[in-house]
Amino acid sequence: MQISKSARQVSDLRLRNNPLQKIWQGSLPIPDLCFSKLHSLIVDGCQFLSDAVLPFNLLRLLTELETLEVRDCDSVKTIFDVKCTRQDRIMTTMEPTIFPLPFPLKKLVLQRLPNLENVWNDDPHRILRMQLLQQVHVEKCENLTSVFPATVAKDIVKLENLVVQHCEGLMAIVAEDNADPNGTNLELTFLCLTSLTICDLPELKCFLQCDMLKTFSHVEPNTKNQICIEKVPLLLQVCSCCRIWTGACKMNLIALLLLYELN
Repeated sequence: MQISKSARQVSDLRLRNNPLQKIWQGSLPIPDLCFSKLHSLIVDGCQFLSDAVLPFNLLRLLTELETLEVRDCDSVKTIFDVKCTRQDRIMTTMEPTIFPLPFPLKKLVLQRLPNLENVWNDDPHRILRMQLLQQVHVEKCENLTSVFPATVAKDIVKLENLVVQHCEGLMAIVAEDNADPNGTNLELTFLCLTSLTICDLPELKCFLQCDMLKTFSHVEPNTKNQICIEKVPLLLQVCSCCRIWTGACKMNLIALLLLYELN
């Protein structure tokens, strides 16, 4: 009873060693109005998590979640479980949910997750929308090959700050759109982006897996907009024609118009 009450009232949750772990472990039924007031979730050193940080059956409950920080969880493979199983469909039929879910997340931090394979385990286009996301920080996720699916990147028009660093296997920031592999209809517009840090990504070949990066085509040059690109040798081969070089480099975001995929 006390756990159910806590789940309904908690606004800031640090999951490690918290009795509410039982909800993630499946040993406790999900209470009514569970996490309806939750604004911040910190998942730090939770080794009991073996797959997804946010299972599908919890996503629809997190209607107020603005901050998610996940660190030092050795077995986590994905953050958002957007694969809708048969059991999930039965549950959502019993408790009607409007899809895609408008997810209120504004800040996402992922650090030291050695087995993280993806942030979303499937294309979330029909399941989840993150139009309010403003800050993304990804660091030391060795198995991660991309940060955003193309469909998510289209939605995050409010993104202000993006940091991606020390991810050995990362090949692209935005993954290829399976429905449009050549990026013919893909145009990303980050009107609010003011800070971009890309550091120590030895396998990074492109920002976007398509023929040309259109991401910043609507961004006006502004001396307050900052870029730091460091230790990304494959990407630097591509953009050697513009003024980007190894070492901390700060320049207008408009320079990213010159980033192309390495052929």
